[in-house]
Amino acid sequence: MPQHPQARLLINKNALSQTHIEALSPPAAPAPGEVLLAPDLFSLTTNNVTYAAYGEAMRYWDFFPTDDAAWGQVPVWGFANVVASAVEGISEGERFYGYFPPVSVLRVQAGNVGKRGFRDTTAHRQALPAAYNQYLRCQVDPLYTADSEAFQVIYRPLFITSFTLADFLADNNWFGAERVVISSASSKTAYGSGFCIGDAVETIGLTSARNRDFVASSGCYRHTLTYSELDTLDTQVPTLYVDFSGDRELRSAIHHHCRELKYSCVVGSAQTVAMPTKQTLPGPAPTFFFAPDQIIKRTAEWGAQTFGEQLGNAWSRFGDHVNDPQRKLLRIVEGHGLDAAQQVFAQLLAGSVTPQEGHVIRL
Repeated sequence: MPQHPQARLLINKNALSQTHIEALSPPAAPAPGEVLLAPDLFSLTTNNVTYAAYGEAMRYWDFFPTDDAAWGQVPVWGFANVVASAVEGISEGERFYGYFPPVSVLRVQAGNVGKRGFRDTTAHRQALPAAYNQYLRCQVDPLYTADSEAFQVIYRPLFITSFTLADFLADNNWFGAERVVISSASSKTAYGSGFCIGDAVETIGLTSARNRDFVASSGCYRHTLTYSELDTLDTQVPTLYVDFSGDRELRSAIHHHCRELKYSCVVGSAQTVAMPTKQTLPGPAPTFFFAPDQIIKRTAEWGAQTFGEQLGNAWSRFGDHVNDPQRKLLRIVEGHGLDAAQQVFAQLLAGSVTPQEGHVIRL
């Protein structure tokens, strides 16, 4: 059982810049069927800002509820060790990858225990997407290597979205478009998507002037434009817009400029924490992309093994691309403790994290 001080990071759901660290009592021993997991390494990226910004609309706050409806725990992806177990087949000291709150210890109800891991069957999580409730045993996880944990917690949850998004668009024949315009092109999920699309269709990375050089040298897009250059796009080319920014004004500008807009796909909220609002726009209605839906579809069509192989092959190629020293796409920044997590989240909200930085937190 853990003996060190227990705490969690809380975020005001309606004012995301307001955060505080709450001290907790030591956890009780697990009841039969329960496991206590101690997260010790996780990432913080604009993906977590998206979780918070869409927390109510997409029920991200519901995974790890608190006793105060105004305050939530933003989910993070990372690694945790079993500190106590009352479940056969799960031993103290084992390491798992999965979805956690930023907290010292998470209590889960372990069901469907098998060689690869288990599923949290805690009652309140059963109505939520199953993909977020799986905990993978590192010892047998084909994507796991002990020496690349920081790389994994930064990119793995993002790349799964990148891979499934590119697959979803290709699965729908690009909705009849001849080019894909991707905003917030310097964000990790965005350029992962550009990488997965490859040469299948023309890709344009849309970014700020300060990030133009990074995007252009990333090797993930065919062309790079700054937001101020949007009006240079040919208005008549059939276009698919992938919105990683969440910027409503930019979305409106694209809908009005691209007269042959075939599909408008909303994925993230890298540039705003404003609550989602409906817009009256010309062209197709913006549609939110939800990766678990495509995972379910492809798993049903291909089988879990084939899906895993396809993802694994793409992940391996992407890892080689990112780790190419000539590209300089990643600089890992490691912080320690929930205080550091609190500071990084504030930096992400303020937009002061450079695209090269990959922030990980050790507890």
